[in-house]
Amino acid sequence: MGRWSFPLVLSFVSLLIGFFSGPRIQQDEEAVGVLSTDSRWIVNEDGKRVKLGCVNWVSHLEVAVAEGLSKQPVDVISKRIKSMGFNCVRLTWPTLLLTNNSLASLTVRQSFQTFALLQSVAGVQTNNPSFIDLSLNQTFQEVVRNLEKNEVMVILDNHVTQPGWCCGSTDGNGFFGDKYFDPNLWILGLTNMATLFKKYTNVVGISLRNELRGPKQNVNDWYK
Repeated sequence: MGRWSFPLVLSFVSLLIGFFSGPRIQQDEEAVGVLSTDSRWIVNEDGKRVKLGCVNWVSHLEVAVAEGLSKQPVDVISKRIKSMGFNCVRLTWPTLLLTNNSLASLTVRQSFQTFALLQSVAGVQTNNPSFIDLSLNQTFQEVVRNLEKNEVMVILDNHVTQPGWCCGSTDGNGFFGDKYFDPNLWILGLTNMATLFKKYTNVVGISLRNELRGPKQNVNDWYK
């Protein structure tokens, strides 16, 4: 992940916050209510600023499973995030998770087995046994639900189209027309993700795309 990608995400939070109906979350033990924007600021229903203190949780790599589920129970991870003072998770996802049924319907077990990660299979069975035979799509939702249970906000962060490491200038995921960046598929993925999570009370935003890059990037096209 590049050094300027998080500010990019924050700058786009306001653009798609309207996809979500009435997110209600907790901050400092007080409900901040429905979030909106006022100029450059994110505010609650009373017009008070809501500051997002977000930590990355990677779920866009080849297996398309949130990292760490083979090491600790999801609830332990969520509680650790909260106890460290973060009120938000930037949860990454690949476009194909929401547009390719063959990928989305793979179970966690099958995905790890595809890459011969048998120790990870055993780890998930030990630490998150209820996840091992869920689909990748369902598992992603369960992670968000657990963060909601622990009063942690979520920004859904579209890192790449094809699951894999991010980011390089030649990885084919950087801008319109790249090998893995079909604009129509990208829009479909964003639409499907926004639709899926519009009723999740802790989902407060979605990024359009992480770290524009590569030889085809064009500021004017992106602005339009």
